[in-house]
Amino acid sequence: MASETCVLQDDGSSSIWNIFLLGFVGGLIALLTPCVFPMIPLTVSFFTKQSNTKRQGLTNALLYAFFIVLIYALMSVPFHFLDSINPEILNTISTNILLNIFFFLIFLFFAFSFFGYYELTLPSSWANRLDFASNKTGGIIRIFLMALTLAIVSFSCTGPILGSLLAGSLSSTEGATQLSMGMTGFGLALSLPFGLFALFPNLLQSLPKSGGWMNTLKVVL
Repeated sequence: MASETCVLQDDGSSSIWNIFLLGFVGGLIALLTPCVFPMIPLTVSFFTKQSNTKRQGLTNALLYAFFIVLIYALMSVPFHFLDSINPEILNTISTNILLNIFFFLIFLFFAFSFFGYYELTLPSSWANRLDFASNKTGGIIRIFLMALTLAIVSFSCTGPILGSLLAGSLSSTEGATQLSMGMTGFGLALSLPFGLFALFPNLLQSLPKSGGWMNTLKVVL
């Protein structure tokens, strides 16, 4: 019994780290999409040039990267409340025929968006209000709102990838924990270039230019 319990714990731990890695890879892929990639040099340049000192610009950029990770991790919090009410609820959802058909239609909807038939975006007013609020506020709150704006603006490219993470987590008894790990991995990968280029701004010159290759990648995805 003890050995069986140990094996189960190992399997649970490995599956959690597997979905973390999947989320991380998904974040790296999302970086190359037209919704995210062009924002990297613009954002890093903003922090390095608009700050009073080089140290302040570096600190702000790293804080921005941290908030990106935090925002995506926080998106999984509601599922922990569902899990605490009924630990089997996510597994029940994943085995429900009608909900599986619904998810199937959702993924078709995402796919046609990636093919370029239409743009899948959150209401533009959300991003506009956050952008306006970030300009009116200062300090840490401003940087957090800028990171939240990035999450909203990039949704048309990140949404389908995050949807895949959600679907992959539903069938597990530790679905909420796995989802948190996957979302954290996704946010970490998405935030890496902002922190990395803030540390080494000269690397921005070697960054490939935006172009049609991003749309080609989006369609392939």
